Amino acid sequence: MRLYAPIILVVMTFVLGHVDFTAAQEQPKEPSAQQVLELIESNGNYAFAAAAADIEIARAKRDQARSALFPRLSLNTTAQGYKPGQYWRNDNSEIYGDLEVVQPIYDFGKTGSQINAAGSDVEAAQQALVTARNTVLLEGLALFFNLHASELQVRAFNENLASAYVTWDRDKEQLGLGRASPLDVARSLALVEKNRLEYYRERSRNNAIRIRLEELIGQTLPTELIASPTPPRKAPLEVSREEFSLLVIKRNPEIAKLMKQAEAARMRRGGVSNLPSLEAFGNVGRFSRTSRSRNDYAVGARLSWPIFNGGLQDAERNQLAAEESRLNAHIDVKRRTLRLRAYSALMDRDDAYQRVIAAKAELDYAQKNLLRRQQLYGQERVADLGRAMIDNTGAEAELIRATGAYNIEMARIAVLLGLNPGQGLSDEFLGDTLGIKEGPRENYTPKAGSGFGQDDQDKVNRNIQ
Repeated sequence: MRLYAPIILVVMTFVLGHVDFTAAQEQPKEPSAQQVLELIESNGNYAFAAAAADIEIARAKRDQARSALFPRLSLNTTAQGYKPGQYWRNDNSEIYGDLEVVQPIYDFGKTGSQINAAGSDVEAAQQALVTARNTVLLEGLALFFNLHASELQVRAFNENLASAYVTWDRDKEQLGLGRASPLDVARSLALVEKNRLEYYRERSRNNAIRIRLEELIGQTLPTELIASPTPPRKAPLEVSREEFSLLVIKRNPEIAKLMKQAEAARMRRGGVSNLPSLEAFGNVGRFSRTSRSRNDYAVGARLSWPIFNGGLQDAERNQLAAEESRLNAHIDVKRRTLRLRAYSALMDRDDAYQRVIAAKAELDYAQKNLLRRQQLYGQERVADLGRAMIDNTGAEAELIRATGAYNIEMARIAVLLGLNPGQGLSDEFLGDTLGIKEGPRENYTPKAGSGFGQDDQDKVNRNIQ
């Protein structure tokens, strides 16, 4: 009766596991979740290169607007041949040139508006880069937890396939002894191939996750991940949803980008006018032909006033006003959307934490069931471990998935607040951000649910919520 349990281990190792015992070389170091985020920021610039390029474009436009404040130097030279109108002149060619410097003095704020608007565009592009960076970091964080969970899920499917393989092998043996029918063997074989398909699919998914994560962090991961992420140590901090939503609206990079874009449109509109421009100039010239109307040098001031241009400036102002109105409308919609997202983020965080509690309870049961099954197997009261080992591995995988879901929700909360996703991995980050310090509670607070994981979990609780 005790023959088939060792066979399971042999099958898992040599038939399904594909373990390479020759790979004695040193494995790369296994990174933590925080280290994965740091590696992505160091090596994953290609993933948000477009947003970084937008910043450089905005900076170039700002420098272009600033250039209007500085002196302009120009050189003009001309060589020409001609036929003089006076019959007594015998010259028929001329070379002349002048060098002029112009310094803008005052243009009633038109240049200043362009500079300020370009500066707001730079800040908007920087906020867009923050959003693009955080999106990639969240993807990397999700890949990290999914890969750890997939590692265990592959093992669970491997164990399940090994168990089905042994059952099939046993049914073939029983068929030879006349204790089973060909139908039993066919059913066992169908189960083997079904479990094999599940194993292959999860293995392929595992490889796809690994390839993408290695691409983001710029380095190779160990062939087997053994340092599983730990679940949260304590329940999340209870905060005022309305207070949290107001802080999200104030600090969110997406709405900050829209506000800077609206500010830029408003500044450009203020700089569009038909007011004059005043500038100082000085020039020096050289001529090959003498003339009374030509000066060797000149200095002075120049006033330019576009009095009428066919309504072009009015049309430009109307266009910028419409663009500002459109952006303000987007801002209003974004505020309402962020408020809902803020409420949902806190509720999703609480749900994710309850998923962790449920997964820990399931793992606790699976471990105790496996221990009980091992005791029965040691007493030769059962022929194998059944599904106890498989269920235990599956429960471990679910705990990692639950832990990942909770950490990702916390990272998303950090992103909503305009922070780096890595800051959300700290247990105290939300309290520190909101200025809430956790201290000893004076009043008794009844525990929610069963109180699993608390010190008094085994005590009778009549106040189940």
